[in-house]
Amino acid sequence: MSAPVLVALFTFIDGLTQGIYGTIFNLMLRTGGLPTSAVGNITSSNLWGAAFIGLFFGLVAEKYEKKTLLIMTQLLSIFFGTYRIFATSSTILGITSFFHGGFSAATATIMSTILVMKTSSENRARFLGLNLSAGMFTGVIANVVGGLLGDAFGFRIVLLFSSLSRILALYPILKLDTTSASANEESDETPSIASFSKIFKIRDSKEVKTILYYFLSNVNVGLGAGLFVVFGNVIFYDLFHMSATVIGLILAFAQLATSLGAMFSYKIGRKFGDMNVLIFSYVFVPILIVLLSFTREPITFTSVYILRFAVMNMVGPLLSSVVFSHIPMNIVSSINGVNNFLNNVSRALSAVLFSVLTKFENGYTLIFIISSIFYFLNAYVMIRLRKHLGE
Repeated sequence: MSAPVLVALFTFIDGLTQGIYGTIFNLMLRTGGLPTSAVGNITSSNLWGAAFIGLFFGLVAEKYEKKTLLIMTQLLSIFFGTYRIFATSSTILGITSFFHGGFSAATATIMSTILVMKTSSENRARFLGLNLSAGMFTGVIANVVGGLLGDAFGFRIVLLFSSLSRILALYPILKLDTTSASANEESDETPSIASFSKIFKIRDSKEVKTILYYFLSNVNVGLGAGLFVVFGNVIFYDLFHMSATVIGLILAFAQLATSLGAMFSYKIGRKFGDMNVLIFSYVFVPILIVLLSFTREPITFTSVYILRFAVMNMVGPLLSSVVFSHIPMNIVSSINGVNNFLNNVSRALSAVLFSVLTKFENGYTLIFIISSIFYFLNAYVMIRLRKHLGE
């Protein structure tokens, strides 16, 4: 199998097991008596780990053998993900969540780098869309199965089974050829955080601005998404007291819509222009989030939530394809690492803000309004990026 197909297979296997785990972990904490603010802080720890550990491995992956790193980060992610299921104190939960998020992000960062390096500008959007579609499709299954099994057998047993099942994802990793397609794709710098400096050594002003807009976009999306997307299951539980099964079905529909959209996003991009599709989506999304601020009827709220989720995420491959087609291939790993770092730091900060805002009576209204502001800023960044690329 080709590298892009193996990456998609990994995404399918790991995404399915991680999806089941993610669907019910926060619900286990919440239904176990932990307040929403505490759940927010634990999620923030997970994201801080994803930021710093993900950045480190995104940078050193340019020099070290990627397959070895993938095996190591995958096994460590499984270990900490399993350990935190049985943690009894908030401190241990925070520490294990930090490392679980960190090593999970490290694996994802290295995988995404391999996918970019193993594709060309002509087929990159198609394969990125395929990989996202695989991830979202597994999310559909995982949300339904996670919710049903969690209600039927108890959260902790299902969490343990799903965490240990991630070992199966080592198969595509072992089969993966992680060598670069060409020698100039590899960095010749000493592997360290200092390799980040290579981004500042770019002399082409157009490439520098493209990277800057890409980073700004992901920071805004991270700040906006961190306020409520990460806590989708908790939000439905708090607002409507839904069961894990119903919440799982809702999240499954959202990911199914995204999966279908991602499969054809590159065709839509070719017909209307990648940047035109991105800008339309990024303007439409914050409008939907404003609607969520004032909607408390379950069916309407759910419908708007699903539409927002699908429209925002289905165009992700288009943005990646546009940016990676306008920057040097030898800095892709650094860009991936730094970008994931900024995104996770943004989400971690938003998770802390989420913990604070949920203490207010109208907390969720404030959360959605503030989130929409960040998404509107992201739309403005995209408009600037289109103008910049057209110059």
